[in-house]
Amino acid sequence: MKAVLLAGGPVGELALESGDSADSKGLVRVGGQPLAWRTLQGLRAARRLTSTVLVGGDRNWEGVDHWVPGQETLMGSFEAGVNACQETHEPVLVCCGDLPFLPGEALDDFIHRCRHRPEASLWYGYLRQENSLRKYPRLRHTWARLQDGIYCGSGVMMLRPEVMQPMRAAMERLTHARKNMFKLAGCLGWGNLLNYGLGRLTVARAEKAGQGIFGVRCAGIETPYAELGFNVDDADSLSEARRILQEVGDPYASSSSHG
Repeated sequence: MKAVLLAGGPVGELALESGDSADSKGLVRVGGQPLAWRTLQGLRAARRLTSTVLVGGDRNWEGVDHWVPGQETLMGSFEAGVNACQETHEPVLVCCGDLPFLPGEALDDFIHRCRHRPEASLWYGYLRQENSLRKYPRLRHTWARLQDGIYCGSGVMMLRPEVMQPMRAAMERLTHARKNMFKLAGCLGWGNLLNYGLGRLTVARAEKAGQGIFGVRCAGIETPYAELGFNVDDADSLSEARRILQEVGDPYASSSSHG
């Protein structure tokens, strides 16, 4: 299977290390190494992945089979990466470039779990709260309380390339509707909003809601690997990643960021 690594994004308020002049989120150094480069090491270690398309980041990193420049929007970068895979039959794995502790075995396990849901065309990873807190008790998340449990999203998903266009159109509709409850309800469905508000929404119902939004079969894939949910997306998670690397040790401390 081919993989897309999204290594762009704005730096925002992320604090740079001394000497770092990163102009995108994926190039922000964590323990001396770019964030997306750390993520790339997990993709390189995964046995089920055959090649990697890097969107943004540094095209000279070892392990990058194809490079495309980052686009102005996340969905633009997403689509550019999937199109660069030139895949017509096999699904493509898409990975956010802000997972500093990503192990290859976690990706292999995620792909294996997706393969057990062959009826789907869009697979999204999620993580149980207790699994995240067990591994990273200080890491904050935005939690979703469902009838099955309390979850957060992961930084990986998988899709069949032919669903890219309807997926992008649906995401744009959701983006435009997010500040208007009536428009949002039109996209998600009043029943789903009500069930979620009352704590009655299940993973199975969420999958059906996803099918209504994207027009394709969706599958929620639970991962036991907390590393897939450790996204560096704010100052607190960045600080926690640096603290862990300093206290636990950095497996890539002696590596060059250019491979």
